[in-house]
Amino acid sequence: MLYSDAHLHVNPIRGFGAGKIARKFKSTGGWFLSIISLPPHYYGFVEPSIESYRKVLDLLIREASRAKEQGVIVAVFMGFHPAEVDYYYKMGVKADRLSGIVDEVFKLIEDALRMGLIDGIGEVGRPHYGTSPERFVFSETIMVKAISLVRDYDVPIQLHTEQGGYATAYSVRQLVDLLKIPVSRIILHHASFETATWSDFFGLPFTAPIKQFDEKYASHKWSNCMVESDFLDDPNRPGVSAYPWEIPSTVRKLLESGVLSEEEVYRIMVDNIVRFFRVKPP
Repeated sequence: MLYSDAHLHVNPIRGFGAGKIARKFKSTGGWFLSIISLPPHYYGFVEPSIESYRKVLDLLIREASRAKEQGVIVAVFMGFHPAEVDYYYKMGVKADRLSGIVDEVFKLIEDALRMGLIDGIGEVGRPHYGTSPERFVFSETIMVKAISLVRDYDVPIQLHTEQGGYATAYSVRQLVDLLKIPVSRIILHHASFETATWSDFFGLPFTAPIKQFDEKYASHKWSNCMVESDFLDDPNRPGVSAYPWEIPSTVRKLLESGVLSEEEVYRIMVDNIVRFFRVKPP
């Protein structure tokens, strides 16, 4: 069997880095990794400026190359995480100044997409935790800006949202329709079972966190499901997310117990990755 991780982070400064992760993942049957940027301060780039994001982009490009050297297919995403809004607000950088930085970041992302340095946008979206209404709204304006770029460049985008079930999936589908974006380009990251159910109903691709991919989740007949580890690659935060190689071990158990068939595993781990990320099949 072949296995994919549709959403993880790498941090060569604090953790394993992409090369080691890809090597171990491939040894367990892994063929595809979708690497998503972390906020700059995770890498030690704390200055609230475009220079911090240029450093992130350079790091992502290097890390993607190291992963590819291990023989896996890689998709690279760069965005502006809603947690970054909170981080900068705590530094005293509020919406009026922050909007200028966001504009510069998206110009950087746009240039990187045009040059083929990255493959998509993410993650962007809305907080799934308590925050002020002002920060929530500002995060959503960033999401709208990002989705508009999807229309211009026809690339996938990974959304970080609250887990609101119907309300979450419905609101994203409404936004996608208003902005005239192909629904296949929108990926709802880290979807709970309820949010996944409504995402599938509205035709939205989504990623299931492997920690939640239990018998109930796995046995549902999904059309648009992929699986993610959401690995943070930070030894100081063990247990916050799964390791990529937990995907093969968990899915094998579901296969052996009869919860999943080989055909279903292939659809989730290969067919849907090829369809939504538009990569070549293994």
